[in-house]
Amino acid sequence: MPYSEYLYVTCMNMSGGVSPEIRAFRLRNVDGYGGRTNDVVYCPPATPSSEPSTVVFFGGDVQDFPENMQSHRDHKHYIKWNLEDTGRLIRSQFQDCHVVVVRPYRIEYKTFSSFENFVPCNNCGVPEHTPMHFALQHLEKLLEMISERLETASIGQLEKLVCNNSFLCQDDSTENELQFFRNSLPSSTSIEVSSLKNLNPAKYWWREGIKLHKNNLILIGFSKGCVVLNQFLYEFHYLKTLTPDDNTSMSIVSRIKDMYWLDGGHSGGKNTWITSRSLLETLTRLGIRVHVRVTPYQITDDRRPWIKKEEKMFTEMLQKLGANIDRSVHFESSLPNLYTHFDVLTVINPTN
Repeated sequence: MPYSEYLYVTCMNMSGGVSPEIRAFRLRNVDGYGGRTNDVVYCPPATPSSEPSTVVFFGGDVQDFPENMQSHRDHKHYIKWNLEDTGRLIRSQFQDCHVVVVRPYRIEYKTFSSFENFVPCNNCGVPEHTPMHFALQHLEKLLEMISERLETASIGQLEKLVCNNSFLCQDDSTENELQFFRNSLPSSTSIEVSSLKNLNPAKYWWREGIKLHKNNLILIGFSKGCVVLNQFLYEFHYLKTLTPDDNTSMSIVSRIKDMYWLDGGHSGGKNTWITSRSLLETLTRLGIRVHVRVTPYQITDDRRPWIKKEEKMFTEMLQKLGANIDRSVHFESSLPNLYTHFDVLTVINPTN
């Protein structure tokens, strides 16, 4: 089966009813706070909203751009969970939201995601949390610069960023440039490159006055990506208790309405889930809705028993503190494996 057909089929079979027609834009080296940069994938909302929201997603180990996963001996088996299709999947569950997928700054050995722009990490991306790493400021600046790029680009420039069938961006370039794109694909791949014809500016209604950093924010961490959400908790506490008069830094905090922890885990021996009472008290006082989604892959892993223990402490302490929290366990009857771990991305169940 040609790869373009395979990818279409897998997109349609991802349990969330994902359509490959959901557009994904790949933006490279977006500027953030203090010289930091990240690659991102952006998916626009399906329909306008009077109160627009921005969903920001931080993924796990293995997840990368599709061409990088395809070139890896093992990771190609999980290619349908590449960052572009994951962005489409999330957008299918948050129909009226802007979706931003943040690619890790570094992916060691094409495997271990390191979000060091958000939290200090070792070589394998295991976090070394600190009270302040300016992660929130980096997020805010990233969203601002994504908005600026999307709003100021010409339609032709935007079309060059659209990644159809996950591997290839449309382009109306010269034959030499088209050949460059074709050569970047595996030799077995056969995808036709479309030119820019019959462009409809109305398709881009979502970029008029776009201000992703000013919208209500929904933050989602999956697996390793949960370390970013955990770092945010440290910084919430720092800002609320040590610099309570710093209204500028608190502005982004006030826009965070929901935080989703999806099957959090990493290879460190602790701090998979936050268990500090003072940090969780601050989170509770902020009134942010907390959503916990877990699977047996993490919470029944005998090799990492601290994950189950910490998640239980995290959830129960927030419940006792009166936080607005919901928790669900998925795929309990299935054998714990990476497939069911990734499948939690299909059952986020947005509340908006």
